[in-house]
Amino acid sequence: MTAASPTVFSSLSLPTRKPTNTPIHKSFSIRTESIFSLLKSCSNIREFSRIHAHLITTNLIHDPLIASHVLGFFISNENLNYARRIFSQTYDPETVIWNTLIESQLKNGSPGAVFSIYSHMVTRGIPLDVSTFHFLIHACSSVSAFRQGSEVHSRILKSGFGVNRSLNNNLMGFYSKGGSLKEVHQLFDKFPDRDVISWNTMISCYVRQGMPCEALGLFWEMKVNGVKPDEITMVSLVSACTKLRDLKMGEKLHLYVEENELEISGNLLNCLVDMYIKCGEMEKAQELVARCKSEVDVVLCTTLVSGYVKSNKIDAARHLFEQMGEKNLISWTTMISGYVQRDYYYESLELFREMIFENVKPDEVVLVTALSACAHVKDRELGRSIHNLIMKYGMIVDGFLGNALIDHYAKCERLDEACKIFEQLPCKSVVSWNSMLDGFCRSGDIERARAFFNEIPEKDVISWNTLIKCYAMFHRYGELFKLFNDMQISNVKPDKLTLVSLLSSCASVGALNHGIWIHVYIKKNHIELDNMLGTALIDMYGKCGSIEKAYELFSEMTEKNVFVWTAMIAAHAMEGQAWKAVDLFLLMEEKAIEPDHVTFIALLSACSHGGLIDEGYKYFDRMTNVYKIVPKIQHYGCMVDLLGRVGKLEEALKLINSMPIEPDVSMWSALMRACGSHLNVDLAEHAFKHLTEIDPLNDAAHVLLANIYAKAGRWDDVSWVRKKLHEAGVQKQPGCSLIEQNGVVHEFRAGDFSNPQSVEIYSMLDELEEILPKEELEEASSKHSEKLAIAFGFISSPAGTPIRVVNNQRICGGCHLAMKIISQVYDREIVIRDNYRFHRFRDGYCSCKDYW
Repeated sequence: MTAASPTVFSSLSLPTRKPTNTPIHKSFSIRTESIFSLLKSCSNIREFSRIHAHLITTNLIHDPLIASHVLGFFISNENLNYARRIFSQTYDPETVIWNTLIESQLKNGSPGAVFSIYSHMVTRGIPLDVSTFHFLIHACSSVSAFRQGSEVHSRILKSGFGVNRSLNNNLMGFYSKGGSLKEVHQLFDKFPDRDVISWNTMISCYVRQGMPCEALGLFWEMKVNGVKPDEITMVSLVSACTKLRDLKMGEKLHLYVEENELEISGNLLNCLVDMYIKCGEMEKAQELVARCKSEVDVVLCTTLVSGYVKSNKIDAARHLFEQMGEKNLISWTTMISGYVQRDYYYESLELFREMIFENVKPDEVVLVTALSACAHVKDRELGRSIHNLIMKYGMIVDGFLGNALIDHYAKCERLDEACKIFEQLPCKSVVSWNSMLDGFCRSGDIERARAFFNEIPEKDVISWNTLIKCYAMFHRYGELFKLFNDMQISNVKPDKLTLVSLLSSCASVGALNHGIWIHVYIKKNHIELDNMLGTALIDMYGKCGSIEKAYELFSEMTEKNVFVWTAMIAAHAMEGQAWKAVDLFLLMEEKAIEPDHVTFIALLSACSHGGLIDEGYKYFDRMTNVYKIVPKIQHYGCMVDLLGRVGKLEEALKLINSMPIEPDVSMWSALMRACGSHLNVDLAEHAFKHLTEIDPLNDAAHVLLANIYAKAGRWDDVSWVRKKLHEAGVQKQPGCSLIEQNGVVHEFRAGDFSNPQSVEIYSMLDELEEILPKEELEEASSKHSEKLAIAFGFISSPAGTPIRVVNNQRICGGCHLAMKIISQVYDREIVIRDNYRFHRFRDGYCSCKDYW
């Protein structure tokens, strides 16, 4: 709610006209209108002379309004000398007639004509009075003519009217509107005899200029000077409290209003309600409206609708909106944008359609909001209709509107349309460039995105973040880290979103050294470690296998929200530290931090890794009955995995069949893995049947079933599965392993020879395979990607240091056995993070205890 402007003019009265003996006829107004029409139709002095004779005989020439129109006629015909002879016959001073003409032009909305008349007055030496200057200030203010306003101010001083209070007040109002605080202050300070209008103007100017504290300071000074604040004063002061979100001061002002019996209605009521809403006191706002006897207008209703939206009471907002007898464009925009803010995109678009049906002409704000909703739900057709609507109304596609159209078309995969809009923009801002860049990134055309990025004339942090996020999305981690280095060279300072994206990428590829470097960067640059950054760092350390560092950071954080706690519980879960995860959850409850559904996924996963069957059931029940969280497929998946780990396969199947939601591929996969561990072939076949009904070409399911048949010695069935895979044309997803070395992330695939050090890598791999038992060599010699990464780690890292590898698939039995043997023979810690958990190999043992 903006501060109310004080009255621009405190006095517009003209000097009193001399009385005449001419009787006032009932048909005077009709005759006046006829004369006005005749004057407009005149094109020369000869035609005017007949009207002039009529004005004299009817005595109408003495009426200032008629005279002013006559004057207007002479100005348009450039014959002011003749006019002066005519007006010398009237009783009124000539200034009054000129002022009447100026006033008439102001009412007609023609400030340009006012300046022209003023120029004629000065040129002809017509005396200027207080009313003239009031009109002139009004004209300057209406079109923000600050140069002319300064000139008028100078003439006021020359004319000796500088001490006139009403003129000073109006000049303050004029300068205040133009944001000229210095001039307003000078006028305010030099004039000792200030009335309430002077104080209101000064206070309002402070609020307009974003100086609410100074405005409130004047309130106390005003009272000390014996000037009683009025309703307009309080509107500005309450607006100042709203800007400061100063509820305590706002309540004091409210009390002052009531104690001094000022009328709470109109703008003051709206401002008080807005103050309470923006200070988070929606109930007090409602109470105030209920107590006030004044009529609730459209502005107040719209403010309340906005309040309900901010209070996350979207249904109450819509209910009030529907009850409004009168709705303006702002009302519609408030409700539509409220839906968008709360992610109710379909409801917002339905309401937008209703608004158009009601013939409410949209403005740029509501169109941008509607286009944003279309982009989120990818509604191409409605977005195209809105574009047509913009063209129909002749709106300029520029600024926010142009950027919104680019964003919409880009997100709806219509890059050709987005490019057309972009090319046609008369002025391309950095937002325009970033919207277009985001479109290229979303399309997956990374090379084109990078080329476009290079063309951006002035890149801001959003430009860099967009491309960094794109590289992360498409797993171009090497280029991502190089891009971050380029960003620093460009002197664009990374923000928290940049750092979170980088940390997330480090977590994905296990790039611990990069992650540590980013942590050091955060410390060196004194960047606040808030919950968002803290969560990203804990997640990075946890997924890079540095659980001790993750917990150290967690312990150092003083303010921890649910996301921070969840990240730490998940880190313990991945390490198989089930009881530590459970203890941390109990501590979280003691601290009164309410867990969300992700917290329970992490906790149940920890129970699964640790085989804690009783705790798993306990917390699953607690989630549903205490925290009222409806279980998702991931929660059921953790329970199936837990039951499978401890061999309760029938119970796991029973849980799957009793779920209120359809089991997905991951659910049946979990059951199949458990069947493999406990060699239940029949149930494995049952799970395989259901899994392939959902995804017939799932390569992992076929491989898993073949392995189960092989363990059971059913080689004919193994051949059948492999034949089926071949006939269906299903290609086994190649394994991919990543290892960070000397600041570079290296990628390996099964049988990969692309690395420049391939000769050394395969030589080391042959050496490693020599220590494996002969009966395991056939499976272990398949050149799986994790073994290539480990061999690379041996030749490129100092002896005795841990080797860390990230694998995109679950580690196979042969590789798992090989890692245990290698860790023992070479006395090296090997840390492998597969797509399920961490495996820490030390002295011939794995942290998973051979169950994964």
